[in-house]
Amino acid sequence: MICKNNFFPTALILLIIMGLGGYYLYVLGLNRNRNVSEAFSYYYLKKELRFWNKYQTMYVIPGHVYDTTRKPPFFLDRQGFDYPKFDGSGMVFTDNSNLHFRLYKKPQELYVYFRLKAEMGQTRINVGSESVAYLDNPGSYEVFLPIVPSELQMDSNGVYEVNIGTSLPVSIYAMAITSEPETLIDDDINYDAERY
Repeated sequence: MICKNNFFPTALILLIIMGLGGYYLYVLGLNRNRNVSEAFSYYYLKKELRFWNKYQTMYVIPGHVYDTTRKPPFFLDRQGFDYPKFDGSGMVFTDNSNLHFRLYKKPQELYVYFRLKAEMGQTRINVGSESVAYLDNPGSYEVFLPIVPSELQMDSNGVYEVNIGTSLPVSIYAMAITSEPETLIDDDINYDAERY
């Protein structure tokens, strides 16, 4: 009599264990044969992108300006950037980081555009190690820095990566990867200085 009373609970526990084991093997199979988007892979699996949404791709259209007061661009690395505050103060950039993106067609020249505010003077902004702008005074600036072709790295998946950095924290209001620089550049930006 005692054996009959324990049969159903024991069988139920065994079925649950077998079901969980089967599900675990299914998940391991999915991990082995990943069929995910490139953006998902860079965000969740490689942990290289800071922001992601399911409708994005890794492609950047040169000239499209991303308003970083509301929503961050998808091509930013995990380091150096804070999520934009809702007060319109932009996205704070504090150190070195990378941009990860793909291009439909690679133009002969590429630039990184920043619309930013420097809280302190003597701030250095760089794209790679050769393209540098020095912001002598506190204030708002529009900066176009060329991406030197030798510093534009491409991984095995065809995703480009370029390093960007700042010496002091700045608030970025907008940014873009563009193929045509603006001719109006702020006079307070010193592009040739060897200092800071």
